[in-house]
Parts: sequence; structure tokens; C-alpha cells
Amino acid sequence: MNVFKIFVYLIIGLIFAAFVYSSDQLLFPDNNLFETGEFTRALPIIKCDAENFQFSRVLEGHIITHTYVIKNTGDAILKILNVKTGCGCSSATYDTEIRPGQTGNLTLKIDTNGYGGKQYRDVIHIISNDPNTPDFILSASGPVETLATVSPKGVSFKGKCTALHEAMIKIEPNRNYAFEITGFDLGQLKDKVVCNLIKQESAYLLSVRNQMQTPGRYWGKIVLNTNCQNSKQLNLWVSANLK
Repeated sequence: MNVFKIFVYLIIGLIFAAFVYSSDQLLFPDNNLFETGEFTRALPIIKCDAENFQFSRVLEGHIITHTYVIKNTGDAILKILNVKTGCGCSSATYDTEIRPGQTGNLTLKIDTNGYGGKQYRDVIHIISNDPNTPDFILSASGPVETLATVSPKGVSFKGKCTALHEAMIKIEPNRNYAFEITGFDLGQLKDKVVCNLIKQESAYLLSVRNQMQTPGRYWGKIVLNTNCQNSKQLNLWVSANLK
């Protein structure tokens, strides 16, 4: 190959390289701009004006529903990949995509059963494609009252089936929810225990006596019916392991 051909091929190669380089700059003009900071990539940004939800005092068993308004203040679509609640008594429904500058909803549903006399607290994790806050945290809390103070909260019989097994439960109504116990239902415990309800001045006494005379186990609840408008029932748990 003579020198002239080598020179021609070299010129063609340089022209092609220059064309590829210039084409790359036209197709991806942001390459240098990203490096110099003159241009930033489009990103979603998750925000919520009220991250902490505090509910007022409620009675145990009340279902609480609250909607958080989620904002996307970025310039790319916000994708909510998952939402995790910190309690099995709560669940969340939500919009999976929120466009730039728009808002979406996340609705939390809380079942307060089992929280009577306690302060309810929950932490909600929003997993999204926001690279700066991939785990965005919300919270919910509030006081939950009991319809009545029950002592003990449950009965457990253990020992020989031929022995006498009896317990006394005291039920003191909450003064904020004046009510009367109108009766009780033994349900699955109907052939296992016998009960007697006595009304006192400011409380009720419920005697629970084992009726099963053969070895075995049982477990169930006694439902106390009330005339309270906020909560119609009280549940008392009874179990036995008799030999």
C-alpha cells in the first residue's frame, strides 16, 4: 500500500471520528453540563405538609381513617414502590404514581382493638424512587380509651379436672361512657363454663366456674352485651388445660 492510500485512509478515519464525536455531543449535550453542574437530571422529590397525624381520644374498637396528601415537588414522575406500616392493625392504600407538581393520596386505616388504655403509635414507611429520600417516614398516634377496666382481663384454669376451678372478674365502667351490662353470651364456652353476673354500686362482678369434668382443653370468649352507643360489647377470654 503506497503512502498516498495510507494518507487518504488516515484522513477518512479522522473525519469519521470527528463526526461520531460531534454526533454524540448533539445527541447527549448534557454530558459536559452534568460534569460542570450547569444542568441537573430530572428527579422526583417526595414531600408531605403534615407528616405526623395525631388523633383525638377514641374508644377502643373505633376504626380511624386518615389521608396523607403526598406531593411531588420534583420534575420527574414519583413512583411509590411500597408502603409499610409498623402495626398489623393498620393498613394503607395509596396512589402509585404522582406526576411532577401534582399530589396523591395515602389513606391509613387503623383498628384500635386491643389498644384500650394505651397510647397508639405507628410509623409508616413510604418506599419510592426519590433518590434523596427513598424511605420517607410518616407517623400516627393518639390515646385509646377502654369502655371499662376489667380485672383480670382473662381467666386460665389449670390442674385436675375434678378440682373446683372458679374465678371472679371485676368490670368497672369508664365514667366517660356510662352504660349497663344487659347480659352475656358464652358462645363456644356454653358447655364448658357457667357464669353469674352481679351488679354493684359502681362495678360488676362476673363469676366464671369450670364445668368440664374430663381431661382436656378449651379456649374462647365471653361476650358482655352493653347498652353503650359507642361500643356494644366487652370480650373476656377464658382458657383451660385440665388433666
